[in-house]
Amino acid sequence: MPIIHWFRRDFRLYDNTALWHAAGDAPDGIIPVFIFDDDILRHPDTGGPIVQFMLECLAELRDSLRRAGGDLILRHGRPDEELLELARAGHASAVYFNKDYAPGAIERDARVQRLLESEGIAVRAFKDQVIFEEREVLAESSGRPFIVFGPYRRAWQKRFDEIAADGGPRVAPRPRLRFPAALRTLRSIDLPHAADLGFNVAQTFEIAAGEQAARRMLRQFCAGPIRRYAQMRNLPAIVDGTSRLSPHLRHGTISPRQCIAAALEARREGGAAFREGVDGWLAELIWREFFQQILFNFPRVEHEPFRANWHRLKFPSDERAFERWWRGTSGVPIVDAAMRQLNATGWMHNRLRMIVAMFLTKDLLLDYRLGERYFMRNLIDGETAQNNGNWQWSAGCGTDAQPWFRIFNPVAQARRFDPDGAFVRRWCPELARVPVEFIHEPHLMSADAQRTARCRIPGDYPAPMVDHGQARRRALEFFGSLRRSAQSQRPPESTDGLR
Repeated sequence: MPIIHWFRRDFRLYDNTALWHAAGDAPDGIIPVFIFDDDILRHPDTGGPIVQFMLECLAELRDSLRRAGGDLILRHGRPDEELLELARAGHASAVYFNKDYAPGAIERDARVQRLLESEGIAVRAFKDQVIFEEREVLAESSGRPFIVFGPYRRAWQKRFDEIAADGGPRVAPRPRLRFPAALRTLRSIDLPHAADLGFNVAQTFEIAAGEQAARRMLRQFCAGPIRRYAQMRNLPAIVDGTSRLSPHLRHGTISPRQCIAAALEARREGGAAFREGVDGWLAELIWREFFQQILFNFPRVEHEPFRANWHRLKFPSDERAFERWWRGTSGVPIVDAAMRQLNATGWMHNRLRMIVAMFLTKDLLLDYRLGERYFMRNLIDGETAQNNGNWQWSAGCGTDAQPWFRIFNPVAQARRFDPDGAFVRRWCPELARVPVEFIHEPHLMSADAQRTARCRIPGDYPAPMVDHGQARRRALEFFGSLRRSAQSQRPPESTDGLR
């Protein structure tokens, strides 16, 4: 009997754990399936860019399966009902899939398992999108999950070294795929356009979708740019300063095992010259897993701050300020350039994500959840755990040893990481002729300098909507009430031993 492989966030044929096992366990072949789930498509966090990127990944996956002699069955509906109908029609004995750790996904998968197993259809779920999942990395002294990254990273590395000594984690090759004759008779919808699903997409992606693009990008990054990662990762004008693989990890067109294996190979071949860059990039992959286990072990963070006392704060409501932030008209060039990059391409450089998040939560004093949702709706790599964890880190209400009193100065950040204004000039062309000494504070130009630069302020470019010095003092006063409840800053789940 065949086995259904249910694709979700694993749009690849290489090193796909559930697919590998399905191919090996199914003597009569596999039935590849993807289901358009209205619970996801209608969720307020789902936006057009991520749907469009997903559709492009699906198109390549379907083509790859067709070249292998099969096809991708597409359905639109409730996953439990569609999988049951497919299993009956295709005489499948089981459904295999890779795990997802978001609370909604866990509930969905539990419903699928209950229904299918009640009908005698086996269900197997596999760890795939992380190296260590759920509660595999815990504090030895207490058996509790870590809530601070530093100790988690050390424990993660220790566990990784142990399995590496035994030859793991292994990168599985592309399996030999067989398909049942019934595959041709199963009902399948046409691959829709984003508009068919209710989404308008205006962005032009600068990152190509699909497994082949992901594999190519990983090879190119590890062949050279990873060597300079530690020095270049914070410079947004450097195109290859980062791997830009986050959309591919989000959609599963590349696996973390492939990434780590390629990085470690680069370090072995490149020697000491590559060590700092490789180690820095691997730390970012560990950050990804840290937030995954935070979301799994503390699912409430999906909707509320990790720090319990944060609920006491009443954030101001300022729709106009929020609009100026997301439109890229704040009058702070580095913030505006970053938001325009996001709005135009569906992606934003990681350093810039921190800058704009800090500006929204500290300079404007707006609730981090406004920015968190905006990112999810406009990023091609929007992922619940990472997006939530990073926004709470920036706001100061998450898993961090230096919470609310960390406040970035956006101009200082810009001068450090975009010193000649190359990134700002690309995304704020009205500032193209502004002298470098004023590029990050163009409002300080004299009237004559503005005329020479052909940039009137306000007019061609807005004046800053806030003064950072004043905003910082306001933020410290606003969040200062948390100091008086220092004990409640530590969530009840945490202990001194985990911090």
